[in-house]
Amino acid sequence: MSTDSLPDPAPRARRMGGGLAMQSLRVRLKTITPILGGSSAPRELDELDPIRVPTIRGHLRFWWRALHGHECATSKDLARRERELWGGMGNDAGTRSRVDVRVEVEPRTLSRDTDDIKQGSRDAYALWIASAQGKRGVEAKPAAPRWRSSLSFQLHVHAPAERIFEVERAIRAWVLWGGYGSRTRRGLGALTIVEEEAAWLPARPSREEWSRLFPGLPLLGAPPAGGARQVPLLRGARLLFGASRPDAEDVWAEALGWLREFRQGQGVPSHGSRVAVPGKKGDDGRSEMARERKPGRPGRSYWPEADKIRQLFSPPKASWAHSPRTSYANKAPAWPRAGFGLPLAIRFQRRARSTMKGGTEEFYPEGEPPDVELRWHDGTRMRERLASPLIVKAMALADGSFVPIALWLRRAWPEQGQVVLKVKDQREPVRGSPAPFDRLLAPGDTALYAPLVAASLEEAFLGWVKGFRGVREST
Repeated sequence: MSTDSLPDPAPRARRMGGGLAMQSLRVRLKTITPILGGSSAPRELDELDPIRVPTIRGHLRFWWRALHGHECATSKDLARRERELWGGMGNDAGTRSRVDVRVEVEPRTLSRDTDDIKQGSRDAYALWIASAQGKRGVEAKPAAPRWRSSLSFQLHVHAPAERIFEVERAIRAWVLWGGYGSRTRRGLGALTIVEEEAAWLPARPSREEWSRLFPGLPLLGAPPAGGARQVPLLRGARLLFGASRPDAEDVWAEALGWLREFRQGQGVPSHGSRVAVPGKKGDDGRSEMARERKPGRPGRSYWPEADKIRQLFSPPKASWAHSPRTSYANKAPAWPRAGFGLPLAIRFQRRARSTMKGGTEEFYPEGEPPDVELRWHDGTRMRERLASPLIVKAMALADGSFVPIALWLRRAWPEQGQVVLKVKDQREPVRGSPAPFDRLLAPGDTALYAPLVAASLEEAFLGWVKGFRGVREST
């Protein structure tokens, strides 16, 4: 008789040193979008350990904090409670994790993708960072390899019986809203459940389903008492979703398109607005603007950052190749897209448009500002990274279909933090560049892009996405 047909034994409570009762659970997972990274080395895959336990632990700890952070009055309380379950350092002493994690990868599902990322492909907006790198006359680095979707593995977890429900909910949140590897906030490494789907996944993105899957935990809705925290939270978060479809990567492309079109979509400004509404959607789930886009060089942005940068530097000649527009003529800085995550590299195009399709290369004679980055300053020193509160991805449903989602986690901006501009390879911020987080327009400026009149980047983006046909907000 084959053992493959035998059911798994029911979880049993076991005991570890000190008499603490332990319980186990097992879940079989499958990726629905490519995995980028996840190994200990950048731009590499771990061939011997493709799904690493330390990486999974990091993801689970993040989602545990997102679920339970609102229950703790202070960050110290949260850190203490996290250490008690997941381990870590505190008061000069280490605490061993009470959660044991083991992974079994199904080798037949491993498939490497080493192709370069094609500009204009549906996943390029998330995977551009994996593109081959190099300059003219210099040997290029090849494209970063990825694991193709459908990589399957079993996750085995052993934790205290009295807290196993916390671990189970962290796994569920990770599957629904996270992923494995890097750039999971842009939908890479997204997951689904292969067995017992109804026990792990929602039938629909509804309040009733969240209550069933996360009993006793207030997700979404009103912010926690005392307001947002420095830790990203699911309480007070906002979740938008579109129509369900069977192809996960098509759904992922739609969710990515929301963000891409909001940040970079091209269109003729009308009535002082780059895109007043997202546009009508066709059967393929994309707006008219997205369907008409062709790969190639984008036009001039109607966001204020480029004009603000030009005003912070002196042109090498009488003026820049593109003079700052009068709508953004106020010299006060504004860096609205910093709210989507930092650092943000900004590079000006110095080649004339007429030379982009071949022939003799010509540069704008007037010149453009140097390569710069947006970072943030905490009042004492400049910091590089700040994760985006926004997640766009394909979310799995219990019936095997997927919905595109935009999840905006509830998080406060850093106390005393300001967005700053720095020139590449220089250490100090540009004088006059600090601006508050979430300032969409400088005082006295006029928006060339309609969403910038909103009170916050969250309201601007989510309000914009709600204009797409079929998009609703979960409560």
